Amino acid sequence: MKITDALLTPNKYSRPQIPLKSVKKVVLHYVGNPKSSAMANRNYFENQKNGGRYVSSHYIIGLEGEILRCIPESEVAYCSNQANTYSISIECCHPDATGKFTDATTASAAELCAYLLKKYGLTVDDLIRHYDVTGKQCPLWFAPTKYQSEAVANARWAGFKALVSQKMGNEFLIRVKDEELNIRADVGIGSAVVGKLKKGEVYTITEVKIYGKVPWGRLKSGVGWVSLLPKYAERVV
Repeated sequence: MKITDALLTPNKYSRPQIPLKSVKKVVLHYVGNPKSSAMANRNYFENQKNGGRYVSSHYIIGLEGEILRCIPESEVAYCSNQANTYSISIECCHPDATGKFTDATTASAAELCAYLLKKYGLTVDDLIRHYDVTGKQCPLWFAPTKYQSEAVANARWAGFKALVSQKMGNEFLIRVKDEELNIRADVGIGSAVVGKLKKGEVYTITEVKIYGKVPWGRLKSGVGWVSLLPKYAERVV
């Protein structure tokens, strides 16, 4: 993972140099400006020093997966409202109005999130959306809107968190929520059913893959894969 420093000039609007005394959460955002680059968004933050909005972010990830650091992790950024004083913020660029990240942006975001969570002794459950702080539709692809249900948004978010967990190299437990959850030989509902899990049972997942926008987890036993959609299985905290 390559991180390029593009630190903002100290100023009261976007880099106030207020000490960040503790890190309890990592917050994911989207820039809300389709096709804009990481550097363009960084420069927007920089230009606020002349008198503008109180806005900034610790990191910005571009369309090609490039990572810019705008504010040191030891300082507060103005990005996540009431969570500013205890979180590190990551803004992500996107190619169109849906807010969906490119594969390169997704990969870099997952890697950066995993790195930060491990660095500060946090778990994947300490990775949150701006939506979880204020209800704002951010990051748009992972937030409920009038165009996508809460179930769809949460399934997408669960898939991203599963990728982060995989990057962290962590095994994790799931509890079956469905009456019967199919075990498949490979990822995807077209793969052969090789067994079933029962509601309430707990299993260890060792690997995660995304197939058709659905997160799939490999069972530690090696017998096969199960869907990790929230309606079928929940992570055991």
